[in-house]
Amino acid sequence: MPNWLKIIIGIFSSLILITIFAGIFFYKMLSSSLPEYEGAVQSNKIFSDIEVYRDSFAIPYIIADNDEDVAFALGYLHAQERLFIMDLIRRAGEGRLAEILGEKALPFDRMFRTVGIKRTILENYSNYDPQVIKILQAYSHGVNHYIEQNKGKYSIEFDVLGYQPEKWKPLHSLIIIRMMGWELNLSWWVDFTYTELLEKFGKDKLLEILPDISESNLQKIPSSNSISELARDYIKTNLEFRNLIGWRGSQVGSNNWTVNSKKSLSGKPIIANDPHLAFSAPGKWYAVVINSKNWKAAGVTLPGVPGIVIGKNENISWALTNLMNDDADYYTEKLDSSKQNYLLDGRWKPLEIIKDTIKIKNQKPETIEIRKTHRGPIISDIHPFTFVYNEDGTRYNAMSMKWLGNLFSDEMLAFLKINKAKNFNEFKEAVGYFAIPGQNFLYADKQGNIGFVMGAKIPIRSTSASTIINDGTNSVNDWKGFVPKDEMVVVFNPTENFFATANNNLFPKFKYHISNLWEPSSRIDRINFLLKQKSKHSVKDFQNYQMDQTSEYAKQIVPYILSAFKDVKVKDKNLSESLELLETWNYEMSQFNQVTSIYQVFLKYLLRNIYLDEMGEDLFNKFLFIANVPYRSLLKVLQSDSNWFDDISTTQIENKNTIIRKSLSDALTYLEKNYGKDLSNWQWGRIHKVTFKHPFSGVFNPVDRLINIGPYEIGGDGTTIFNTEYPFAKSVEEFSAFRHEEFENVLGPSMRFIFDFSKPAEFYLVLTTGQSGNLFSNHYSDMSQKWLEGKLLKIRTDEVSIKSKDKKVLRIVRAN
Repeated sequence: MPNWLKIIIGIFSSLILITIFAGIFFYKMLSSSLPEYEGAVQSNKIFSDIEVYRDSFAIPYIIADNDEDVAFALGYLHAQERLFIMDLIRRAGEGRLAEILGEKALPFDRMFRTVGIKRTILENYSNYDPQVIKILQAYSHGVNHYIEQNKGKYSIEFDVLGYQPEKWKPLHSLIIIRMMGWELNLSWWVDFTYTELLEKFGKDKLLEILPDISESNLQKIPSSNSISELARDYIKTNLEFRNLIGWRGSQVGSNNWTVNSKKSLSGKPIIANDPHLAFSAPGKWYAVVINSKNWKAAGVTLPGVPGIVIGKNENISWALTNLMNDDADYYTEKLDSSKQNYLLDGRWKPLEIIKDTIKIKNQKPETIEIRKTHRGPIISDIHPFTFVYNEDGTRYNAMSMKWLGNLFSDEMLAFLKINKAKNFNEFKEAVGYFAIPGQNFLYADKQGNIGFVMGAKIPIRSTSASTIINDGTNSVNDWKGFVPKDEMVVVFNPTENFFATANNNLFPKFKYHISNLWEPSSRIDRINFLLKQKSKHSVKDFQNYQMDQTSEYAKQIVPYILSAFKDVKVKDKNLSESLELLETWNYEMSQFNQVTSIYQVFLKYLLRNIYLDEMGEDLFNKFLFIANVPYRSLLKVLQSDSNWFDDISTTQIENKNTIIRKSLSDALTYLEKNYGKDLSNWQWGRIHKVTFKHPFSGVFNPVDRLINIGPYEIGGDGTTIFNTEYPFAKSVEEFSAFRHEEFENVLGPSMRFIFDFSKPAEFYLVLTTGQSGNLFSNHYSDMSQKWLEGKLLKIRTDEVSIKSKDKKVLRIVRAN
C-alpha cells in the first residue's frame, strides 16, 4: 500500500474517531441538562418530605402534606421542564428581552415598559391576597432550588444565548398570568383596522361588510387624527413579539361542553375542553396531579404559575373558553407644544411622565420616557418600524390605551379557590375574582349538577360600543365602571341538560357590550347538533366530537357556488368534477379528500376577488388577519347584492355570481399549477399541514428540523370543532411574524381534556407536544402522534395507582 494512501486512511480514521468522541462528548453535555426523574434532592424551604411520581409520559403526581410544599414541587417541576420559556415570557413582560437578545428586541422592551405590566403589578402588590403571595413565594423557592442546583446544566437555549437565568420571584408568576391576558387581547388589531376602513370607505359602505356592527358603533373620529401610520407601527411591533414568543394565529378560541346525568351514558356528568391557542414547541400546558391534605386537583398548569387552570378536584370539574371580552380601547389625544399636557373636556391636564432605562446586550443602555393620561399609557411612543403591509401614511396625534390588564385583579386567588371548590356556590364565588382574559367557566360536579359562570370584568361604555379609535379630547367614551357582579350571567342546571360554548355570542340579549369579535357560529352549531342528536353520550363520544371535522360554515357557503353555476354550461373536466364533488360533499374536511382543497382555495380567491380591488394590498391583509372577521363578513356580503362584488379595476360591472365563478376558476388554476392537473392528487392534507415551532425556528433551516415538531398532514379548518386555523393574510418572508406556508395550520387545540364523574379517580388528557421543553428529552414530542390521531392518555389520580411500581420516583427531602 502506498505511503500516501496510508496517510489518507490514517487521517480519515482519525477524523472518524474525533467525530465519534466529539459526538459522545456533545451528547453527554446536552443530556446533562435533562431533568432527573429519580433519586432525591434536599431543600430547607419545605416543611416536610415530598414525593413526585412520574409515569411513562413524564406526567408528575405530587404527594405532599401542605399547600406550600405542593407549590414548591410545582415550581421545581416547571423549572426542570420549561425554565427557558418561563424565563422568556417573564423577561418579555418586564421589558428585558434586549438584555439577552440585543438591539433587535428593543421594540418589544419599549412596548412592554410602556404598556406597564410589571409596573401595574408592583403598584398593586399589597392588594394581592396574602395566601396568594405565600403560595407564589413557595413556588419561587421551588423554581430557584432547581436554578441553584443545576448551574451549568440548563437547557441548550441558555447556552446559545449566552446567559444564566436569574432567581424567580412571585412578581414573575403574576407577570405570566397577565401576559396571558395580553395574548388573548384582539382589540390591539381590530380597533385600528376598523378605523382605517372607516377612514377610507365611510360608514355606509363599511356597514355592508362588517359583522356584528351597527351604525352607532362607527362614530367618526376627527379626520386630522388619522391613525393609519400609527396602526402600522404599533401592530407590527406587537406581531413581531407574538411570533418570537410563539403566539401565532388569530382565532384564540376554544370549545367546552358538559352534559348532566340525564344525557350521560354513565349516569354522571361528563365535561370536555380543548382550548385553541397558538401552536408552539414546547406546547402551552404542563399536566400535573396534585395529592395533598387540602389540595387534591389534577389537570393542566401554566408553567410559571402554581395551580390547575383546567381540570378537576375531588368534587368538581371546570373547563374554559375565551369570552372574547373587548377589554381594551384606544384614544387619540391632543398634546400641547411642550408634550407635557393633554386636552380633556376643554382643559389641559398634565401627563404623568415616567423615565425608564433599558439595558441592551453589548451596547449602552437606552433611556425612554413613558407618558400616561388618566386612561393609560400613550402607545404612540412605541412604534419603531414601518408596518409590514406598507403604504404611505399621514401624520398622527398621540394615542393612549385603556386596557383592563392595567387595573388590579387577582386571577391567582380565583384559581386557588377554584382548585379547592366543593360546590357550585364556592365555584361561583371563586370565579368572581377573575377578570382578565375574560373566560366562559363551565362547571360540573359529583352531585350531578352542571353550570356556567361568566368570568370577567366587563367595562361599561357609552351607548356606542368601542369598535374603532375614540376621540380622546373628551371623556364621553371613558369607561363608566364595570358590569356589577350580580348582573354577570350565571347558569345552573340548564333545562337542556347540557351546556356548550365556542366563543360564540351566548347571550345576545345581555344589555352590556361584550364584544364584536364573536367566532362564526359553525363550531357551536356543530357541537349543539352532536349533543342533541343522541339521548346519551359517553367519553368515547366526546373524544370523537373533539376530532370532528364537519363544517357548518362550509354548508352555508357551498350553495352559493352551486347556484352561481346553475345555468352555466361547463366544458372543463376539472371544473365539472369539482362541482360534482361540491354537490355531493358531506362537509367533512378530511385530510384525505380533494373537495376540501377545492373549497379552501376557492375561499382564498373569493376573499381576494371581493375585497382586494377596493381595499388595496395593505388594508386587505389587515382585514384578513383576525380570521373570524373575514369569515363572518363573507357570510354577510353573500346574503346581499352588494357593490363590493364589482371589481373597480375593470370596465364591466361584476355581480355576485360572476365573482363566485371567477373565484372557483382561480382556485382550480392554483391547484393545477401547484399539484398537477390530476384532481386525484389534490388531497387537503398535502396542502394543509401543522408544525409545532420552537422559539428559535426560522433562524437556520437545517436546525429547524431538529427543534421543530412536524410537519404533519392534517384535516379541518378554522370553522370545524377540531379547529385547525390557517392564516388568510399573505406570508411575507422578510418579517417573521407574517412568515408561514400557505394554508399552514398555526392554531388549534392546545390540549384535550375529558372527565366522567362516574370514574372519579381517572380522567383523559393529551398535549400537542410533550411535557418537556428540553429538545433532547424523550418527552419533547411523545404526545404529538396521539394528539394528531385523537387519542387520549388515561390518567389515574388515586394514591394506589400513583404509587404503582411502573413509575419513577423523585423525593424532595427536607434538609435539617
